[in-house]
Amino acid sequence: MSRSWRLLPLSVCCLLLAATSVSSQAEGVATKPLAIADLYRFDHPQTPTLTPDGKRLAYVRRWIDGASKRERLSLWLVDGQAEKAKALEKDEPDARFPVFSPDGRWIAFLSTRPRPDGWKQTPSAPPESDPATDVWLIPTSGGPSIPLAGPDKAHGRVFNDGFYGRVAFSPDSQKLVFIADDGKDTRTPEEIADDVIVVRPDQGEGYTGYGPAQVWVAHLDAATGKFAAGKIERLTNDDVWYGDPQWSPDGRSLVVHANKTDDRESVRFSINKNFDLWQIDVATRKVQQLTSGPGPEVSPRFSPDGKRLVCLSIPRKGTHRDVLNLAVVTLGEGGTRTEILFDHHRPDADKAPHPAPSFPLPIDCWDGSDVLVYQSAVGTETQTIRLPLKTGKGELLPGPEKDQTPELHSYAGRAALRRQLTPPGDLFLQDRRLADTRLVRWKNDAGQEIEGLLTVPPESVAKSPYKLLLVPHGGPHGRSSRGFNFQVQVFAAHGYAVFQPNFRGSEGYGQKFIDADRFDFGGGDMRDILTGIDHLVREKVVDPERQFVYGTSYGGYMTCWLVGHTHQFRAAVAQNAVTELNVFWGLSDLQSWVEWEFGGRPWELPGAMRKHSPLTHAANVRTPTLILHAREDRRCPLPMGKMFYEALRSRKVPTQMVIYPGEGHGIRQPRHQEDVLRRTLAWFQEHERQAP
Repeated sequence: MSRSWRLLPLSVCCLLLAATSVSSQAEGVATKPLAIADLYRFDHPQTPTLTPDGKRLAYVRRWIDGASKRERLSLWLVDGQAEKAKALEKDEPDARFPVFSPDGRWIAFLSTRPRPDGWKQTPSAPPESDPATDVWLIPTSGGPSIPLAGPDKAHGRVFNDGFYGRVAFSPDSQKLVFIADDGKDTRTPEEIADDVIVVRPDQGEGYTGYGPAQVWVAHLDAATGKFAAGKIERLTNDDVWYGDPQWSPDGRSLVVHANKTDDRESVRFSINKNFDLWQIDVATRKVQQLTSGPGPEVSPRFSPDGKRLVCLSIPRKGTHRDVLNLAVVTLGEGGTRTEILFDHHRPDADKAPHPAPSFPLPIDCWDGSDVLVYQSAVGTETQTIRLPLKTGKGELLPGPEKDQTPELHSYAGRAALRRQLTPPGDLFLQDRRLADTRLVRWKNDAGQEIEGLLTVPPESVAKSPYKLLLVPHGGPHGRSSRGFNFQVQVFAAHGYAVFQPNFRGSEGYGQKFIDADRFDFGGGDMRDILTGIDHLVREKVVDPERQFVYGTSYGGYMTCWLVGHTHQFRAAVAQNAVTELNVFWGLSDLQSWVEWEFGGRPWELPGAMRKHSPLTHAANVRTPTLILHAREDRRCPLPMGKMFYEALRSRKVPTQMVIYPGEGHGIRQPRHQEDVLRRTLAWFQEHERQAP
């Protein structure tokens, strides 16, 4: 319950893209603190993509239209130098996720724009779900963009979620693979006539309205017309959800990941089911199973010679954020052989020869025929690791030496070229005095070292001891990591020292640490947080009398749990919080979360469900608590927020509840993001004057 992999809220997406302008901030020049209104000034490039020859770069410009307060995305091209960036289309219509054809002729991209008048349109999706996109192409030589399919297309919505969705050209540039549903109403004619909805399993949060994710291949026409492909084939036709298609180097087959068992569940934040790799012959549509591990094998990537695949693997169906292993699948006529390079679930995993990989693997993770490159969560850092397969020993990927011309054939060289050609974004941040973030470490009640991040206000705003704002992360198996965070910076600009602890259960510290809070939510993780606050008080960094807490998802759980077990916070804000585990199991799209973390279903463990639910302890709450909840959240459904709100209201605890229509588990709409920040700060200010 922590994140999506694509199109996160703007305040989160700026983490890395804003770094270019932040790092160039001149000391002593920027004096104005960040403001909530700055939310509408972010304007930055994302998903930069190189041409095959490395001379040009396509990217998506992402910004917010000031008049409508709606997010915009459009397609831009850089020719040779970052300063030579230009919009590829007049008026900048919606465009996202560009990809070049290997011959450099086309840019394929996804868009929510309408198809031509009189043509079959792409079915809509509700605002809380993934946007309903289709595939479009534009010539790199210039000219108008055209839809992939003709007037009577057979496919519906094209997936763009980062787990299922991917658009990819075949090696010869003549075909294009994508993942889409068929856009059909799943109801029977009788159900449509009677206007009833029969509950049928789907993939949950973010996929409302979508049918199964199927594999489609378009055969591109040689001549440019009103659309790009006169022939589009559906390679799969069942109720299975297929994802992340990869072409073999010879262009004859595709490899996808898919869970073909009956044990299915949403995967937007959870990869804990039995996904396997499947190879599809494009000509015959024959499907062959390549892996059969007990847990998931996902994120397949072909070696340059096509003889091997690398993928991510987990040896169990456990938590939604287990530590991943690297697996190499060797292909052959006699069958496949899968080798785990190192099992990070082993008892001696703290002595691993390479860090555990993060999801997903880079598309170009093969750096030659025998070296892999991947990202890894290590504490609060994200590292890029280079791993020679012959040794199995990982090392930090070195960048090009100073004044060295980047080479296109290496991963580091391509990354350097992307950096050189990508224009800087969010330039207004050069005129803002941003808060500093530092790593803090402390000992918990068991003597174990825990770490987290502390962001302190600029000196012009406040001086220590600061008022404290605790922000526990979601998951609980997420983590707080370094990088620009708009919410945190706004809180710091209002005088708060923002504390983000990586309590037990957080990722980035190995499998034992992730499993350390199993069966114990609200126990050891709470003690890690409170001992961290005690440490900051002892160091005279924060004021023991002015403490506040704000959390989302599992961070919301921890917020509601803390106010039911302590009285040290003057005010609290819980957003999309888990407050009652029986209700969560029954209404959420992620039953396995409860079943794994507590070892059973609600009727099997009634004592544990009651003991570990924040609502059980509502009688102890005296802290003024604001409840924020997205109306269409399928991960942490709205009734849980309403129940906690009613419990506090009935006991005369100062409270208020705000509901955000058209929002799922992540608050996406900029005007709602603004409202969250304004209400949270106002709530804290209102209750700061009151004694805790």
